[in-house]
Amino acid sequence: MRLHVIAVTAVIALATTIPVPAAEDAPYAGSWDCGVATFRFTKATYDAGEGPMPIRKVEKENGNYILSFDDNYRIGLSSVTPTSMQWLSMASGDTFDCKRLKP
Repeated sequence: MRLHVIAVTAVIALATTIPVPAAEDAPYAGSWDCGVATFRFTKATYDAGEGPMPIRKVEKENGNYILSFDDNYRIGLSSVTPTSMQWLSMASGDTFDCKRLKP
């Protein structure tokens, strides 16, 4: 039982120390119609319809973003505007033109 408490405490501590971007650094936050599915982003998670995945790292360069997740999964978001963006899978090379959905 004591080991279980230690493990839970360690998980909580790890989860609360993972850096996430500030809201102003996440213009991609929101719901997007990407043709194949609705993709949802918060400043800390990404959900392509299979449940939210924690964003582990965000790299920003010239208005483009690379989001990293567990198991070395990464996606790129480019040309992010208030109404549209392009989504790219680094694993498969798939790309989608996405339109922001109204909240």
